[in-house]
Amino acid sequence: MNHQQRLNALIARVDQVAHQSEGEYSVQWAGASSQAAITELEQALGVRISGSFRDFIVQTGGGGLDSLCISTIPAHGPLGGLGTVHGDTLRYRQGWPAPLPAHLVVIQRSQDDNEPFCLDTSRVQDGENPVVLFYHQSTGRVEPIAASFTAFLEDYLEPYWEDLPE
Repeated sequence: MNHQQRLNALIARVDQVAHQSEGEYSVQWAGASSQAAITELEQALGVRISGSFRDFIVQTGGGGLDSLCISTIPAHGPLGGLGTVHGDTLRYRQGWPAPLPAHLVVIQRSQDDNEPFCLDTSRVQDGENPVVLFYHQSTGRVEPIAASFTAFLEDYLEPYWEDLPE
């Protein structure tokens, strides 16, 4: 299965979670984005986004499962506030003991401002930016998490599948 097929399967499975969990989880997508919106964001942040995260955003705009909500890139107005890749990235680039380096882009942050998951746009391997965890409240250390956005989603959504019927 190629990365687009894996990504499509994950999105379809997330869509089933709300129904199968009897209301325990909710799912909300931002709505399909566009290459133009992603390009506008890239120019504003000074980065280049590659691979399955880009494909995910074009297809869904971001969002997903409420407890693992992916930062959005809206098709109209991609330079938004908190909850968007732009707003979340700017938040972590300032005001912390360890500001977010310019090559990292926040793709998922917690409401409690814990360590954000980021794309490392300084690296592209097999067409993918790896996903890392950034320790902004302490050392500024970057911890590798997954080689691609699709692999990140597969790993971090796995606990939700365990209690649901196939």
